Amino acid sequence: MARGAERRNTPQTGPTRRARGGSAPVRLAGGELRELRHVCGLFAGVEDTYAALLPFIAEGLQERQRAVHLVAPVARASHLERLASAGIDVEGSLHRGQLEVATWEESYLRGGRFDRMGMLLFLQKTLSEGRSRGYPVTRVIGFMEWALEGVAGVENVVAYEADLDMSLRGRADSVICAYDLSRHTAGLVAQLQATHALAVVGGKLLPTGAAAPSPRVRILDAASYLFSRYGVGPTGVDALIDGAGVAKRTFYRYFPSKNDLIVAWLSDSRTRWLDGVRRRAEEIAGGPDETIPAFFDAVAEWLEAEDYRGCPYLNTAVELGDPDHPADPVIRAYLSEVRQYLEGLLRSTAHPEPTRVAGQLQALLAGAMTLSVGKRSSDPARDARDAAIRIAGSKSSQLPR
Repeated sequence: MARGAERRNTPQTGPTRRARGGSAPVRLAGGELRELRHVCGLFAGVEDTYAALLPFIAEGLQERQRAVHLVAPVARASHLERLASAGIDVEGSLHRGQLEVATWEESYLRGGRFDRMGMLLFLQKTLSEGRSRGYPVTRVIGFMEWALEGVAGVENVVAYEADLDMSLRGRADSVICAYDLSRHTAGLVAQLQATHALAVVGGKLLPTGAAAPSPRVRILDAASYLFSRYGVGPTGVDALIDGAGVAKRTFYRYFPSKNDLIVAWLSDSRTRWLDGVRRRAEEIAGGPDETIPAFFDAVAEWLEAEDYRGCPYLNTAVELGDPDHPADPVIRAYLSEVRQYLEGLLRSTAHPEPTRVAGQLQALLAGAMTLSVGKRSSDPARDARDAAIRIAGSKSSQLPR
C-alpha cells in the first residue's frame, strides 16, 4: 500500500502484503492482523480452538517469529502433542528458544493469585525478551480458563484485557486470549468483546464493533513505539506516518509539527510510567513502611519489562538539551510529580524531613535508572532499593530480590 493511503483496522481477506517492520503478514482464522494485534478468541470447545490456532502458530514459527503459549499445567503435554501432530518441530523449537510453553502458575497465577499489573509487566518483559533473543516479533496465546478457577484477583480479568489492549498498541507482536464459549458466561463474553476490536467467532476473524482507534490515537501509537525505542531525534515524520498508517495531511491535521507530537507523547498514559509503577508498589507493599522499597522493586520490574529503555522524560530531556523546547515544561512537571509522590510516601511514614529526603530518593532513582539502562540489568535499581531503605528508614519489602 502506498504511503498516504489510509489503512483500515478491519481484517484483510484478500491478497496479502508485508506487515509492519517488513515482517510477513499475520494471518488468523481467514483474516489478517494489521495495526490491531490483540484478539479475543471465542471458541466452541477444544477442537474449534486448535483448528483456528494451529495454522497461526505454524505460520509464525515458519517466519522465524517467537511463540509463547500460556496453558493449564495439566494441558501442557497434550498441547505439545497437538503442535507435533500439525507438523511443527516441537523439540527443535523448544531447544532453540523459539517456542516457550509456560503454565498458568508461571504466568497468570504466580503466587496463587491473579495480579493484574504483575501480569502486564510479565507480558511486556516476555515480548522484550523475544527481541533480545533475535526474534523481532512474538506471537502469544493465552488459554484463559484460569479465569474460572475462583482465585483472588480474577475479578480484574476484564480490566486486565482493556489495559493489555492499550499496552499492545503500536507493537508488531500479537496476543490472542483464547476463551471457551461453553464455559464462560454470556455476560463475561460481552464484556470481553467490548475490550477487543477483533475477535475470532465461528472460526472467522471479525471486528467486534468496539471503537477502532482514531487516526490521532494511531499516530500516538506509532510515536509510543518509535520514540521509546529510537529516541525523538532519529525518528522522522515519514517513519511516524508510515507506522501510523495515515496520510501526511492527516498527520499534520492532528499534529502541526513533530514537536506537538512529542508533547502529546510525553502526556500519553503509556509514557507516564509512574502510574503503573505506583500501582504495582501498592500491590506488593505490606504497609506504609514498606512502600518505598516496594516502589524501587516495582521500578526494577518495570525496567526489565521495558527492555531497559529507561525514563522517557529523562531520556528526552538529555536528547533535546533545549530549555526552550515546548516539551521542557511537560518534562519538568512530570519530574516534579515523581518527587511529590516520593515526598508523599515519606509523609505517610511520619518522616521528619520528607521534602529533603524526597530529593535524595529521586536523585537515587534517576541514577539507578541510568545505570540499569547502561548495564541492561535491574541490579542498580535493586541496589538503590537497599540504599533507599537506609535513607528513608523504611522496612524491607517482602518481594524477593
